Amino acid sequence: MLFLALAFALSGKVLGAPSRPLRVNFHDVTGVTLGSQVKFAGASAGKVASIRMLTPEERAKSGDPLNAVQLLLAINPGVPPLPSDVSVSIAADTLLSDKFVLVSGGSSQATPLAADAVLQGIPPTTFDKLTREMDGAIESLRGMLSGTKGEAGDIFEQVRRLLSEAQGLLAAAHPVVQDAQSLLTEARPAVQDAKALTMDARQLIADNKEPVSRAIQQLDKSAAALGKLASDGNNLVANNEKKLNAVISDFKVTSENLKVTSTYAKILIRSLSQRPSQLIWGTSKPPPLPSEQQILRSSKPLPTN
Repeated sequence: MLFLALAFALSGKVLGAPSRPLRVNFHDVTGVTLGSQVKFAGASAGKVASIRMLTPEERAKSGDPLNAVQLLLAINPGVPPLPSDVSVSIAADTLLSDKFVLVSGGSSQATPLAADAVLQGIPPTTFDKLTREMDGAIESLRGMLSGTKGEAGDIFEQVRRLLSEAQGLLAAAHPVVQDAQSLLTEARPAVQDAKALTMDARQLIADNKEPVSRAIQQLDKSAAALGKLASDGNNLVANNEKKLNAVISDFKVTSENLKVTSTYAKILIRSLSQRPSQLIWGTSKPPPLPSEQQILRSSKPLPTN
């Protein structure tokens, strides 16, 4: 009995149908056997109950024609319901340890998996595959290093040519670097003078901060006073506009009267200069008043002789 129980345990077969089956399709299940562990987020969650190869019709209907094997996972009853967004892959703790099926991911907001759900597994990356890819990369590198000159040229010759060109560029850039260094050396005193000037300006502003503030305040007061003066002038002109117009009109009339008076005086002086005896004997009748044209003509300045 003990021998039979040990043989059954070593075979990995699950007694009876699993209470919580989960089917997963894989491209390759290398390293996984009956009885291999199933882990959910790293914790033991069940075992592999069966490994079945898919028929061509099942491969075509699976959604991925590369699917070749289907695993039946027996999930333990104590495992919480698996969300529908979990991912299933084949993993191993170390390079030499046994492979197991890892169920990871999933969120608490996702709906639980249906009882007849079939998941798509993530194909594992085997050591043999890595070795083959590494061998291919090494062969490609050998082909590059030993390429014919007619096709790609010797890689070492190209590297040697690039190094010689880089040396030429460095030699050409050396004078430019020297000129830049000399320019920096010459510009250093100017920079120091600028720093000193900046420090002097800051010190001057710091020493005269209060006088400058008072001057700014005085300017503000002067600007306010000028604004008040302009406002008062505008108010004075607006309030006395009628009086100013009347004064200007009276001044205009007075200037016209003075113009007429000066015209009469000029006529009298001209008449007396022509006949001075009028001062003694007078005239028989007074001369007629001049017309406006005569007044305008007589308003011209008298001749100096």
